[in-house]
Amino acid sequence: MKLIYYQKKNKNNELQVAREKMIKWFFVIGLLLLGIILIMVYKQLKTKKDAFNKITEQKIIIEEKQKEMIDSINYAKLIQNTLLASKSTLETNLKDYFILFKPKDIVSGDFYWATKKDDCFYLACCDSTGHGVPGAFMSLLNIGFITEAIKEKNILEPGDIFNYVRLRLIETIGNEGQKDGFDGILIKINATTKQLSYVAANNNPILISDGILTHLPHDKMPVGKGEKEALFTTHQITYKQGDSIYLYTDGYPDQFGGPKGKKLKYKQLESLLLENSNLNTSSQKEKLNVHFENWKGNLEQVDDVCIIGISF
Repeated sequence: MKLIYYQKKNKNNELQVAREKMIKWFFVIGLLLLGIILIMVYKQLKTKKDAFNKITEQKIIIEEKQKEMIDSINYAKLIQNTLLASKSTLETNLKDYFILFKPKDIVSGDFYWATKKDDCFYLACCDSTGHGVPGAFMSLLNIGFITEAIKEKNILEPGDIFNYVRLRLIETIGNEGQKDGFDGILIKINATTKQLSYVAANNNPILISDGILTHLPHDKMPVGKGEKEALFTTHQITYKQGDSIYLYTDGYPDQFGGPKGKKLKYKQLESLLLENSNLNTSSQKEKLNVHFENWKGNLEQVDDVCIIGISF
């Protein structure tokens, strides 16, 4: 009996030892697995941290570059604004007027420009090819050539001025078939004789006299290289007190919006001009601006906007 007892006891001891060894092995293996998992997690976290740091660095670089670019464009806007018609020039030469000028971007392809030469006052409302930075470069070039024609070359008739500017544009940028230039209107006012002469490329001026809206004639071709390169025509009208003339680019009527997301169109713009023509010019400008913003709603502005109204 004692022998059987000791045999059982030894067997139990062996099982206990084996069990303890197995537990130790499981513990060691568990530690190893835990260590491997921790190493893998650490590597993943480090990779993610490195990636996050790299993304953060790239984000900072992009933001710095974007700031530099925006600062440059804002500076370009200052330069462009100095070349637009100044308020003092306009107020000195026009009895009553408004200018609604809404660039699509920071800088604009649309421009309004003015100068005095002898007894005559010149005013342009033009839409250069493109908008934003490319359009702004074109507007600076176009302003330069118009100024050159009047100030340096003493070309005084509006049609002849556009003929000269078109020639300069083709010489400068049109040799490789580019059709950059502008659509626009240039008027020449002689306050003494009450005579107004003008040239119109694709855009036609509007005259409102005695409550009647008249589309003034225009040439259906741009100032620049195009399919048609006939000479521009200088038109003349005699205005009287109470008449109003409007010059504009296509940005306002081309704006999408309204209840169906459609274009505003010229007919609606003309109705607004006629409806409000009896108001003072500051009120006319406000009415046009409010209508444009309401029509546009949450949609993006599609183009630069420039409208000039003059009351005599």
